[in-house]
Amino acid sequence: MGRPVNRETVNDTAKLIMHRLIARELARDPTLVERARIQLGRMAARFPDRSFVHDWEAVLRRPTSEIAAVLTGRNQEARRLRLSSPFILADGVDFKNESLRRRIGQAARRIATRTAAARPGPPVA
Repeated sequence: MGRPVNRETVNDTAKLIMHRLIARELARDPTLVERARIQLGRMAARFPDRSFVHDWEAVLRRPTSEIAAVLTGRNQEARRLRLSSPFILADGVDFKNESLRRRIGQAARRIATRTAAARPGPPVA
């Protein structure tokens, strides 16, 4: 029997899938960065004292290839940034589509379950 997968792991995996789609779109259309800046401006007006605003401003000044690397990164900083990503609400990839969101959720559960099953668990006594 595999190890249980918690909801946070599934959500992190779903966010990674979404940002991989965004990175793919960014490669086709670099103007997506400008739309993310516009969305970040809206977020900054609503949350002026939040550190993620400054962090994303710094990321969005980088070259597109570096932005894509941040979007798809596996480290803790990339995971943290994905929680407040301006790309999710920016005009670009439409995540309002229920079918797309359902497919992303299903894929995230499969991936998280497979990853958890591959990790060795504590020794059984």
